[in-house]
Formats: sequence, C-alpha cells, structure tokens
Amino acid sequence: MALELTSLPDVNQYDVNRAIIQPIFMGQDYMQYMEVLPNIKGTTVIDKFNQLGKITKAFTNGAFSAESDVDKGATITITPSRVEAEIEFRANELFNKMKGQLMRGGHEFDNVEGSVVKNILLDLIGQGVKADFNRQLWLSDVAEADADYGIYDGIFQVAKEAGATALTREYSGLTTQNDDTALVAGNGLKIMQGLYDSAAPELLEAGNHVFFVSGDIADDYMASTLESSSFAAAGYGAMVNGVPNLTYRGIPIIVRRDWDVAIAADVAEINGCTAAAETHRALLTTKDAFVVGTDFDENSVEQWYSMDNKAYRFRVAYMVGVALKDAKLAVYYTPNAIS
Repeated sequence: MALELTSLPDVNQYDVNRAIIQPIFMGQDYMQYMEVLPNIKGTTVIDKFNQLGKITKAFTNGAFSAESDVDKGATITITPSRVEAEIEFRANELFNKMKGQLMRGGHEFDNVEGSVVKNILLDLIGQGVKADFNRQLWLSDVAEADADYGIYDGIFQVAKEAGATALTREYSGLTTQNDDTALVAGNGLKIMQGLYDSAAPELLEAGNHVFFVSGDIADDYMASTLESSSFAAAGYGAMVNGVPNLTYRGIPIIVRRDWDVAIAADVAEINGCTAAAETHRALLTTKDAFVVGTDFDENSVEQWYSMDNKAYRFRVAYMVGVALKDAKLAVYYTPNAIS
C-alpha cells in the first residue's frame, strides 16, 4: 500500500549565522566640522592669539613707538573626562537557543570566542559606544550630576559658558512658542533665520558655515519651504535632481535626529528643555570653531573571557573634552535658557 502525504507540517527554519540589531540613531556625520585634537591625555591648554587692530598710525620722524596696550593673546583650556563602557555577556544565559548551536561544537559553552556571536556582540557594543559618544558630546552638562549626561560639558553647554549668543522660545522672531510644547509649525525656518540674523559679523564672515538642527526643525523647514509652496518649480527641481544636503542660504544643514530621541527619553537630565516635547534645538557655527579633544577609537575594544565568572567581557575607555575657540563663532537655540 502506497504512503500518501496530504500536507506538510509547518516548520520554522532558524538561521544561526545571521542576526538583526535594532537600529540606533547616530545622526549625520558631524566631526568633519570640528577640530579634533587626538591622543589627548589630560587637561590641555591651547594658545589663543587675539586679533590686532588700530595699530596703524600716521608716520612720524620720531623714534619707533610700539603700541603697549595690545592684548596679544589668551588661552583655551580643554578639560577632558575619562569615560568607559563595560559589559559582560554570559553565553549560557543569553545564547542558549539558536546561537547556542554555534558554541557547542569545538567551543566552550560559555565562551563566544571563535563564533559568529562574538562578531554580533562587537557590532552591538561598537554602535552603543558610538551612540553614547554622540549623545554626550552634544548634550552633556557636568552640573546635571547624572550618570549618563553629567560626566563632562558637551557642545551646547560649552557654547553657553563661553558666552555664545543664545536664542530661546521667547525670541521675538518666532510665532508664539509656549513652554513645554512641541515645535509650532513654521518656527523651524524662523529659528534658522533667527540664528543667522543674530550671528556676529565675525561668524558670518568666517565662511564654512554649518547648521546643526534637530529632526523636528529639519522636518518643519522642509514643510515650510517645499510643501507649503506645493513643491514650486525650484523646490521640485531640487527634489528631482537631488541635493547632497538640506541647506539654508547655501549653508549645509546637519540633521541630528538623535537629539529628538535623547530629549524625549531623558528630558529631566538635559539642560535647555523642560518637557519631552521640547526636542527642538539648533546651532549655527563655522568649521573648526569647536575643538574636540579625545583619544576615542571605536575599534579599540578590549575583550576577554573570564574563566572565573564564565562570562565574556568587553571594555572600552577614552578621554573626551570640548572647547569653543571664540564666543563669536557660534549662536544656538534651545527652547529654554541653558542654566
């Protein structure tokens, strides 16, 4: 008698060699606009020579007389903090299902060395460390005394302490922007216009400008310039032909959607905002106005298997600090004043 199969059972096929890592917001590349001081080992003092002016006088037949009251220079201090990321994975607990198959053949059960799992973990840790670097470099403030945001002063806090021009939701050029509320339609464009209008002549003359804006400001700017005009000819042409970046008055706009994510999640620890809806913030500066001192290398991850703890461990440590060369070279917006 012949065997007749009327249907096949449902089967789940598991792929032990592949994995999906949850996406993380990194934001567009921005370090090209910073002057990076590599291999920093501690507090570093940099000479700053101020501009000279009003030193040319009418010719006289008398002896040479030099101006004696000229301020010839100052210093900029970068005070870095040492940070580290440490994490351990117990293979027995975390990878005892699909990925566990990869560690039983020729590998210690608790050791991910030599398996595809190790590469997955390195990618995961590398992304996490880089995301922390980006978030803290912009939003940290020592005064917050928070484990995630209080290690050192980030770019916004440094700009404030250096005396850079600051705009808030009370800026007269904005449509009324109430406290603790999301960005009012049209204010994204007005914020960038306000930053430009409030910039010092030295900044405007410097060239190599760049806007850094949150995701909600970028979206509002697109809506204000393209959608509101029903994609007029110029805007439509730009969309069809393509532009490498958003620009305002020819100035590239770097969109930092990671700010939106961080502020919405951790508003209580971030200076310059008081509600999760206040994700809008922006900065206008020029290339190399900010100095970032660091010995950070995303590839320098220490890794070892601890036989005593039956765990695989990862660690990365680096130093980082920020300074603004001159207060005139930046102007920024936050919903509330940075304290």
